[in-house]
This record gives sequence, structure tokens and C-alpha cells, in this order.
Amino acid sequence: MAALKNAGAAEIVVTDLLDEPLAIAAAVGATSTVRADGAEPDQVDIAIEASGSAAGLGTCVRTVARRGTVVLLGLLPPGETGFLGNIVVTREIEMLGAFRFDREFDEALSLLGEGLHVDPVLTHTFPLAEATAAFDIAGNRAVASKVLLDLTDPR
Repeated sequence: MAALKNAGAAEIVVTDLLDEPLAIAAAVGATSTVRADGAEPDQVDIAIEASGSAAGLGTCVRTVARRGTVVLLGLLPPGETGFLGNIVVTREIEMLGAFRFDREFDEALSLLGEGLHVDPVLTHTFPLAEATAAFDIAGNRAVASKVLLDLTDPR
């Protein structure tokens, strides 16, 4: 959200099943948030599926406007995943795959160096000696977003 806002996106709508990730999204640039277990958001020009779930893909396809674009960023489960192909065809939706962890690291580091506001994304920091607790909390999406291990803390 922060990178989209920095790039000039006028409207950034974020959906999630939990309130905490929505609050974090709002804090770093989302212009509106929608609980995914409620009403779907209004139609959008570009929908980015980042959850890696078939339900998320379905929401994106239903939500993107005619001739809009759905970007698949989240990795779907192995095997075949059904999707709303008839809607893709009749509304002339473009679908793109985007594999992350490539060139965007340099850009992300530049943005962070320039002061991009992402502090709310970091929800917890643990010393290395408490790595097990860090992983436990990181697995709880209701309370954690990004969890760091502090390698300088000798505790």
C-alpha cells in the first residue's frame, strides 16, 4: 500500500478477513478497507490477489471492472484451481502473473531509504534468543504483520 501510494495511486482499496491487517493497511496508505467476509468492494481497475487463495482470486475477478486487470501475486495452492473464466472472457479481463522477489528489492530499499512510511507494518521485534516466540506470534495474523529478530540484542 505504501509503495502504491508513493507511486501516485489515487485510490487503494484493501480487503482482508481480519481487522488488524486492515488497520495496518490504512496506516500505510490504503484509502479504504473492506472486510472480505462481508460485502465486496466496488469495482476497481486493477485487483492484486496477494493471499494465494482461490476465494481471493474469485473476489478479484468479480470486483475488477470491465477490461480491468487482475494481477496474481500470491501463490495459489499446488494443483488446479478453478476460477470464474466466463467472467474473465465476457468482461475482457486481463490476468497477469507477477513473481516477486526479483528486481523490486532494490526499489524497496531505495524507497525505505527515502523515508517511505511503513512502520505500522512491523508489529513485533524479538531478540534472537526468543526466536521460537517470534515464529509463534508471526503465525498469528490476528495480531502480527511483520515480525523481526533483533540480532544485536544479546538476551
